[in-house]
Amino acid sequence: MLQIAVVDDEREQRTLLEDCLHRYERENGVSFGIVSCGDAQEFLRQDPGGFDIVLLDIQMPGLDGMAAARQLREQNRRLVLIFITNMAQFAIEGYAVDAMDFILKPVSYYRLAASLTKARGRLQTEAGVALVLHTKDGTYHLDSARVHYIEMFNHHTIFHTEDGVFDTTGSLKKLEEQLAGQSFARCNNGYLVNLRYVRGVEGSDVVVAGDRLLISRTRRKAFLQRMSEYFGGQ
Repeated sequence: MLQIAVVDDEREQRTLLEDCLHRYERENGVSFGIVSCGDAQEFLRQDPGGFDIVLLDIQMPGLDGMAAARQLREQNRRLVLIFITNMAQFAIEGYAVDAMDFILKPVSYYRLAASLTKARGRLQTEAGVALVLHTKDGTYHLDSARVHYIEMFNHHTIFHTEDGVFDTTGSLKKLEEQLAGQSFARCNNGYLVNLRYVRGVEGSDVVVAGDRLLISRTRRKAFLQRMSEYFGGQ
């Protein structure tokens, strides 16, 4: 069951969103755990890292939605952020917190339903694969969802992750096959990138969790297409 939070200071707006979520449950045969909160600061005190999707207003008294989103990202890189707002100009700023969507008020059920379907698809893609890494220091179990990117260098396979860097051996091609269906794509022959951590493309580089990786000319078209599909929720 997906856990969804509705965070908006307007009671009528929260009720509208909850009604839309219940309608989506009925029409799609799914169940949600729904929590509603009228204050962003209070929400952040309620262990928000356990949610899968957060519907978040931007303009709220006290801590606004954008500031709350930055704190949420520190606790949970995987959750899907959907901003509910009447301020379209915040869309560009939202990329910094990896917001999946912006829905303008007044909220249409069909617009929200399309966004929820997109969010469910992304979460399914990012569910992660259990990896076993054998290094000179020991054996580690790692969720692929926590991998920023995998690097092949001098016959070493190097995992750059949320938990640090792990130096192993193995084939990047075999890892690519193992991670098929997940949110990974090759930007060149030496890197397999988790699109979840991509922050942008600058010239011939892709920025992944703060690191710049070269996009090769031969892989550029396919890589950018894969990025477009991922961020478009296809």
